[in-house]
Amino acid sequence: MTPERMAELVARWVRFYTRDLPTPIAQRRIDEIDADLHDHIAHERANRAGDRRIALGIASRMVRGLGADASWRGRHAKAAADPPTREETMKISKTVYRSALRVALGVALFLSLPFVGMLISDDVVWSLADFVAAGVLLTVIGVVLELALRRAGNLPTAFGIAALGVAAASFGEADDAPGLVLLGILLVVSGGALGVRTAQHSR
Repeated sequence: MTPERMAELVARWVRFYTRDLPTPIAQRRIDEIDADLHDHIAHERANRAGDRRIALGIASRMVRGLGADASWRGRHAKAAADPPTREETMKISKTVYRSALRVALGVALFLSLPFVGMLISDDVVWSLADFVAAGVLLTVIGVVLELALRRAGNLPTAFGIAALGVAAASFGEADDAPGLVLLGILLVVSGGALGVRTAQHSR
Protein backbone atom coordinates (compact mmCIF):
# COMPACT_ATOMS: atom_id res chain seq x y z
CA MET A 1 0.00 0.00 0.00
CA THR A 2 1.33 3.44 -0.93
CA PRO A 3 1.64 6.28 1.61
CA GLU A 4 -1.07 8.20 -0.23
CA ARG A 5 -3.51 5.29 0.05
CA MET A 6 -2.74 4.93 3.76
CA ALA A 7 -3.19 8.68 4.23
CA GLU A 8 -6.56 8.40 2.49
CA LEU A 9 -7.54 5.64 4.92
CA VAL A 10 -6.57 7.87 7.84
CA ALA A 11 -8.58 10.74 6.32
CA ARG A 12 -11.65 8.51 6.12
CA TRP A 13 -11.20 7.57 9.77
CA VAL A 14 -10.96 11.27 10.70
CA ARG A 15 -14.13 12.08 8.76
CA PHE A 16 -15.84 9.14 10.49
CA TYR A 17 -15.09 10.15 14.07
CA THR A 18 -15.75 13.86 13.44
CA ARG A 19 -19.20 13.23 11.99
CA ASP A 20 -22.14 15.03 13.65
CA LEU A 21 -19.79 17.56 15.24
CA PRO A 22 -20.13 21.28 14.41
CA THR A 23 -18.73 21.84 10.92
CA PRO A 24 -15.96 24.32 11.92
CA ILE A 25 -14.61 21.95 14.58
CA ALA A 26 -14.75 18.89 12.32
CA GLN A 27 -13.19 20.70 9.35
CA ARG A 28 -10.39 22.11 11.48
CA ARG A 29 -9.53 18.61 12.71
CA ILE A 30 -9.63 17.19 9.17
CA ASP A 31 -7.38 19.97 7.87
CA GLU A 32 -4.91 19.51 10.74
CA ILE A 33 -4.57 15.78 10.13
CA ASP A 34 -4.32 16.21 6.34
CA ALA A 35 -1.54 18.79 6.74
CA ASP A 36 0.29 16.62 9.27
CA LEU A 37 0.15 13.57 6.98
CA HIS A 38 1.36 15.62 4.02
CA ASP A 39 4.33 16.90 6.03
CA HIS A 40 5.05 13.39 7.35
CA ILE A 41 5.20 11.87 3.85
CA ALA A 42 7.29 14.74 2.48
CA HIS A 43 9.75 14.52 5.38
CA GLU A 44 10.16 10.75 5.09
CA ARG A 45 10.67 10.89 1.32
CA ALA A 46 13.22 13.67 1.78
CA ASN A 47 15.09 11.23 4.01
CA ARG A 48 14.82 8.60 1.23
CA ALA A 49 12.53 6.28 3.15
CA GLY A 50 10.73 3.64 1.09
CA ASP A 51 7.01 3.87 0.43
CA ARG A 52 6.32 0.68 2.40
CA ARG A 53 8.11 2.05 5.45
CA ILE A 54 6.26 5.37 5.18
CA ALA A 55 2.89 3.61 4.87
CA LEU A 56 3.65 1.42 7.90
CA GLY A 57 4.65 4.51 9.85
CA ILE A 58 1.35 6.21 9.04
CA ALA A 59 -0.58 3.07 9.98
CA SER A 60 1.33 2.87 13.26
CA ARG A 61 0.50 6.49 14.08
CA MET A 62 -3.17 5.93 13.30
CA VAL A 63 -3.39 2.86 15.53
CA ARG A 64 -1.50 4.53 18.38
CA GLY A 65 -3.79 7.55 18.10
CA LEU A 66 -7.10 5.67 18.35
CA GLY A 67 -7.46 6.40 22.06
CA ALA A 68 -6.58 10.06 21.60
CA ASP A 69 -9.08 10.34 18.72
CA ALA A 70 -11.85 8.85 20.84
CA SER A 71 -10.97 11.19 23.70
CA TRP A 72 -10.89 14.18 21.34
CA ARG A 73 -14.34 13.40 19.97
CA GLY A 74 -15.72 12.88 23.45
CA ARG A 75 -14.45 16.26 24.62
CA HIS A 76 -15.75 18.18 21.61
CA ALA A 77 -19.08 16.37 21.46
CA LYS A 78 -19.71 17.20 25.10
CA ALA A 79 -18.48 20.77 24.62
CA ALA A 80 -20.89 21.26 21.73
CA ALA A 81 -23.81 20.12 23.86
CA ASP A 82 -22.77 21.57 27.21
CA PRO A 83 -19.51 23.45 27.79
CA PRO A 84 -17.63 21.72 30.62
CA THR A 85 -16.72 23.45 33.84
CA ARG A 86 -13.11 23.86 34.86
CA GLU A 87 -13.47 21.00 37.34
CA GLU A 88 -14.89 18.70 34.66
CA THR A 89 -12.05 19.58 32.29
CA MET A 90 -9.47 18.80 34.96
CA LYS A 91 -11.20 15.51 35.75
CA ILE A 92 -11.19 14.49 32.08
CA SER A 93 -7.52 15.41 31.73
CA LYS A 94 -6.59 13.37 34.81
CA THR A 95 -8.57 10.37 33.54
CA VAL A 96 -6.90 10.48 30.12
CA TYR A 97 -3.46 10.89 31.72
CA ARG A 98 -3.98 7.95 34.05
CA SER A 99 -5.26 5.76 31.21
CA ALA A 100 -2.30 6.67 29.03
CA LEU A 101 0.10 6.00 31.91
CA ARG A 102 -1.41 2.58 32.60
CA VAL A 103 -1.20 1.60 28.92
CA ALA A 104 2.39 2.86 28.61
CA LEU A 105 3.52 0.98 31.71
CA GLY A 106 1.81 -2.21 30.54
CA VAL A 107 3.42 -2.02 27.09
CA ALA A 108 6.85 -1.34 28.62
CA LEU A 109 6.46 -4.29 30.97
CA PHE A 110 5.52 -6.73 28.21
CA LEU A 111 8.26 -5.53 25.87
CA SER A 112 10.84 -5.83 28.62
CA LEU A 113 10.33 -9.61 28.68
CA PRO A 114 11.71 -10.37 25.18
CA PHE A 115 14.36 -7.69 25.68
CA VAL A 116 15.64 -9.38 28.82
CA GLY A 117 15.33 -12.74 27.06
CA MET A 118 17.63 -11.51 24.30
CA LEU A 119 20.22 -10.49 26.90
CA ILE A 120 20.34 -13.87 28.62
CA SER A 121 19.64 -16.29 25.78
CA ASP A 122 20.53 -16.67 22.13
CA ASP A 123 17.22 -18.42 21.48
CA VAL A 124 15.26 -15.18 21.78
CA VAL A 125 15.79 -13.04 18.68
CA TRP A 126 13.65 -9.94 18.13
CA SER A 127 14.34 -7.28 15.53
CA LEU A 128 13.50 -3.60 15.88
CA ALA A 129 10.49 -4.18 13.62
CA ASP A 130 9.28 -6.91 15.97
CA PHE A 131 9.42 -4.56 18.95
CA VAL A 132 7.64 -1.80 17.01
CA ALA A 133 4.87 -4.13 15.81
CA ALA A 134 4.42 -5.63 19.26
CA GLY A 135 4.38 -2.18 20.85
CA VAL A 136 1.69 -0.95 18.47
CA LEU A 137 -0.50 -4.00 18.98
CA LEU A 138 -0.05 -3.96 22.76
CA THR A 139 -0.98 -0.27 22.79
CA VAL A 140 -4.16 -1.04 20.88
CA ILE A 141 -4.99 -3.82 23.33
CA GLY A 142 -4.42 -1.46 26.24
CA VAL A 143 -6.63 1.23 24.72
CA VAL A 144 -9.37 -1.34 24.08
CA LEU A 145 -9.28 -2.49 27.69
CA GLU A 146 -9.46 1.12 28.89
CA LEU A 147 -12.43 1.79 26.61
CA ALA A 148 -14.15 -1.35 27.85
CA LEU A 149 -13.61 -0.38 31.49
CA ARG A 150 -14.96 3.12 30.84
CA ARG A 151 -17.76 1.85 28.57
CA ALA A 152 -16.65 4.37 25.97
CA GLY A 153 -16.41 2.05 22.99
CA ASN A 154 -18.66 1.54 20.00
CA LEU A 155 -19.36 -1.37 17.69
CA PRO A 156 -17.47 -0.03 14.61
CA THR A 157 -14.36 0.41 16.77
CA ALA A 158 -14.76 -3.12 18.16
CA PHE A 159 -15.10 -4.60 14.66
CA GLY A 160 -12.11 -2.59 13.44
CA ILE A 161 -9.91 -3.81 16.29
CA ALA A 162 -10.98 -7.41 15.73
CA ALA A 163 -10.19 -7.05 12.00
CA LEU A 164 -6.76 -5.67 12.87
CA GLY A 165 -6.22 -8.70 15.09
CA VAL A 166 -7.12 -11.08 12.28
CA ALA A 167 -4.71 -9.27 9.95
CA ALA A 168 -1.91 -9.39 12.55
CA ALA A 169 -2.46 -13.10 13.21
CA SER A 170 -2.47 -13.85 9.47
CA PHE A 171 0.71 -11.84 8.93
CA GLY A 172 2.38 -13.57 11.87
CA GLU A 173 1.37 -17.00 10.55
CA ALA A 174 2.75 -16.22 7.10
CA ASP A 175 5.98 -14.76 8.54
CA ASP A 176 6.40 -17.56 11.11
CA ALA A 177 6.12 -15.13 14.02
CA PRO A 178 4.23 -16.85 16.87
CA GLY A 179 4.44 -13.75 19.05
CA LEU A 180 2.60 -11.70 16.44
CA VAL A 181 -0.01 -14.45 16.09
CA LEU A 182 -0.58 -14.35 19.86
CA LEU A 183 -0.94 -10.58 19.85
CA GLY A 184 -3.38 -10.84 16.96
CA ILE A 185 -5.48 -13.32 18.91
CA LEU A 186 -5.43 -10.97 21.91
CA LEU A 187 -6.64 -8.16 19.67
CA VAL A 188 -9.51 -10.29 18.37
CA VAL A 189 -10.51 -11.25 21.91
CA SER A 190 -10.22 -7.62 23.07
CA GLY A 191 -12.34 -6.39 20.18
CA GLY A 192 -14.97 -9.03 20.96
CA ALA A 193 -14.98 -8.07 24.64
CA LEU A 194 -15.39 -4.40 23.76
CA GLY A 195 -18.23 -5.22 21.37
CA VAL A 196 -20.05 -7.27 24.02
CA ARG A 197 -19.56 -4.55 26.63
CA THR A 198 -20.81 -1.87 24.24
CA ALA A 199 -23.86 -3.92 23.26
CA GLN A 200 -24.73 -4.51 26.92
CA HIS A 201 -24.33 -0.84 27.72
CA SER A 202 -26.57 0.21 24.80
CA ARG A 203 -29.53 -1.85 26.04
